[in-house]
Amino acid sequence: MTARRTLAALLVATVLSTTGVILGLAVEPAAAAPTSAASLVVAPDGGGVVASGKSLGVTVTVTDTGTAALPAGRIALSLEDAPVASTTTLLSSIARPEAVLLGRLTRATATVPPLTAGTSATVRTTIAKDDLDSILTSASGARLLYARYRPDGSTVQTVAESSVVRIASGSKASVGLSTVIPVLAPAGTTGVVDVATQQQLTAPDGAWSTALRAAQSDPSAAVALDPAVLASIRIAGAAAPPEASSFLARLGALPNEFLRLPYADGDVTLEHAAGVSASSLEPTSFAGVPIASRAGSGPTPAPTATPRQQSASAGDLTAWNWSKRDVTWPVTGTTSGAALAALGRTGQVLLSSGDLQDSVTRRAAGPLARIGSTRVLVSDANSSSLLAAASAGGTAGEAALATLTGALATAAVTGETTGVLATIGRSTDPAHLDRVLALLQRQTWIRSVALSDLGDGRSAPAVALHSGAVPGLRVATAKSLLSGEDRVQDLGKAILTGADAVTAPQHLALLGAFSSAWHADTARWSTAATSVQQSFTHVLSLVQLVKQSPPRLIGNDGKIPVGVENGLTEPVRVVVHAGVSNGAVQFTDPTATIIVPAGGRASAKLAFRSIRNGRTDLTLALTTPAGVPLGSELVPGATVQAGFDTIVAVALLCALGLLLALGVYRNVRRRRQPRTATS
Repeated sequence: MTARRTLAALLVATVLSTTGVILGLAVEPAAAAPTSAASLVVAPDGGGVVASGKSLGVTVTVTDTGTAALPAGRIALSLEDAPVASTTTLLSSIARPEAVLLGRLTRATATVPPLTAGTSATVRTTIAKDDLDSILTSASGARLLYARYRPDGSTVQTVAESSVVRIASGSKASVGLSTVIPVLAPAGTTGVVDVATQQQLTAPDGAWSTALRAAQSDPSAAVALDPAVLASIRIAGAAAPPEASSFLARLGALPNEFLRLPYADGDVTLEHAAGVSASSLEPTSFAGVPIASRAGSGPTPAPTATPRQQSASAGDLTAWNWSKRDVTWPVTGTTSGAALAALGRTGQVLLSSGDLQDSVTRRAAGPLARIGSTRVLVSDANSSSLLAAASAGGTAGEAALATLTGALATAAVTGETTGVLATIGRSTDPAHLDRVLALLQRQTWIRSVALSDLGDGRSAPAVALHSGAVPGLRVATAKSLLSGEDRVQDLGKAILTGADAVTAPQHLALLGAFSSAWHADTARWSTAATSVQQSFTHVLSLVQLVKQSPPRLIGNDGKIPVGVENGLTEPVRVVVHAGVSNGAVQFTDPTATIIVPAGGRASAKLAFRSIRNGRTDLTLALTTPAGVPLGSELVPGATVQAGFDTIVAVALLCALGLLLALGVYRNVRRRRQPRTATS
């Protein structure tokens, strides 16, 4: 009916518009009529777990998503009496709410105030324990909870769903739950977290602090720790915020298992696609690394690490009580078969269930599986997503928590899986993760399982990989970064002392650019990668040829000085090369090796031999002793003035040639004269 009315309206408008043109009348287009629409978020208290003999509070947020105001309305709640049969049924039902009110109506209602377009209202109501006892059967499991919103005077209603859980006393229902909590350095292009950012991250509401509290609330959770977190705080030393030092001490006191991530949480599949192994992208030194804020924090230069910190090895600055289990965690959706095989050589690979071709066998086996000879830990995508959403808090977070507990309760009752592994996403704000994990820990039917207790996966069921890929443009950019940093390292080999002070910050910047944290923001990563590439170019440009004016090459033999400037803080050994465009001059030795002091200049003396007077173009080049180019320059119009001895030799040869020519001429002429009579 709606489609027919819309079509009819369009036809009428077309006719009126055409008639208006024919009659020469101006027809005003009709303004779009305001529309009414609403959305609901339903969040039962306490993750929806119904305690025996207790009522259940429910929060409902109503949002006017249309363009017209909504009058006051009412919320009504209803419950299904029987548990859902599977987690698939539960999740698919919540994902696609019905258009009508289902289940058994409760006496819980709430009044919603009038709403203007785009605004929301949050209301509270309570399902009495008598309603719960009379509706819910004695069977254990998760039931669907429906909330219906109907504006006054309207027949249109909006329905949303959540779940409530009741586990009967003495039930044998049980499900294992393993969690992974990441503690990561944020995306940056320096490879080290500056002290200002450390202070933000270790503040009471900072990401590092909230992740720490979550790990404290669940000692069985595995902490996926970025070594850049450790190195950044340690290298700052006394300049580190007190909160950061305290955070590091409390982190070290945790009994949790610690998984070592690549430095800066390196994107291992990007590294593989770019042609490097993860082990090669680790810090070699922290010499010369700035510890102030990224922007430099004002007119004063950013302080660097103290000599003691600079001398500390990369191993010392990233040392930790790491788990004996080697686990690699690629970015979801980027793992190809070749990358998986390479990553699996060092241990297990942590994949999302979205990376696998779904199978009942895999889900029933829990978080362990095999792909060929590679052992994988499988993070359940639905549970991970719900855990991340629940950690954000608010009504939406409480709604996600209720769905998560409903899914776990269903798995516990039906036995459809032995356990669930949930990971907190890299970009998740774990503000309330500690409260969520604490609530799950209190449920007697949830068993907290450490990763180390899951087994090594050698006998796990075989599954198939849903092969992913890294975007080609990102791979090309990564290869360009690697090439640029290789040139910086080659320059470092030409530095006589303190090369690490020059090359280490650039290598750390490369590691920062390869961080997995950039994966969610391609535009920002492209900007950051350009900045890092420009940093490489700048370092290479600090050793350069001094601008030459066209020289005068006077004399048969001589030497031409070629200046080299070194803007580095360390002395460097370089090679100057020279060539010419024609044969007016020759270099007896076209190369010269010199040492240029830090922040100074030096000249190479290149020996030449003049061949003839004229002009020639000089080509100068600068390289490291290993032949890595550092720059070149074309000097046009050099004047060549050969020496006096050459001029005399040329003059004598010319005179001798002239005399010889005259002699020949006289002889020829004499022979041609006629003989006299006397003769």
